[in-house]
Amino acid sequence: MGNEKRYTGIGKVAWGYLFVYFNLKINSVSLLPAFVGYLLFLSAIGDLREDERELELLKPLGIILAVWHGLNWLGSFWNAGLGGKWQVVDILIGMINLYFHFQLLTNLASVARRYQSERQVFDKKLLGYRTVQTVILTALIVIGHFFEWIGNFGTVVSALAVLVYLVLGIALMRVLFAFRRCLREDRQGTEYL
Repeated sequence: MGNEKRYTGIGKVAWGYLFVYFNLKINSVSLLPAFVGYLLFLSAIGDLREDERELELLKPLGIILAVWHGLNWLGSFWNAGLGGKWQVVDILIGMINLYFHFQLLTNLASVARRYQSERQVFDKKLLGYRTVQTVILTALIVIGHFFEWIGNFGTVVSALAVLVYLVLGIALMRVLFAFRRCLREDRQGTEYL
């Protein structure tokens, strides 16, 4: 596999997380729709599949998530998104999302392990962020679906989780872009982070 495809694929994942993590809205319409992030992830899977065959297994889940978020985005123009209408579907989508990101970051860490220099730790950082992301997404799913039982404590925990989630998004994108630079530049002992 050419380094150019790898470089492009890692860049697509990094930009995909911009759309997934950050939700800037005008009225109820997102300016950074999450479905674009999932389309970028799907495209990146195509670019990176020769490096990590397991990524192909994520395609069906990525398609489900892209369609779900795309329908929600279209519905937001009429304040009629799908989220929140069926609790079972919301939980199922949350679980698919949780697994998708867990496995995506696991596979990207495996790619990083192969191409980083001895002094770089992109793989360890990606695995660490993957773990934190999994815990936060799980907490948000639980709080989101049992909010009435938790009361005001849930509001505080949810707000803190969202704040940590946004900081995590920035950190994750930073590592992915640094790894992408590593793929582009000659690896002559340059430190990227």
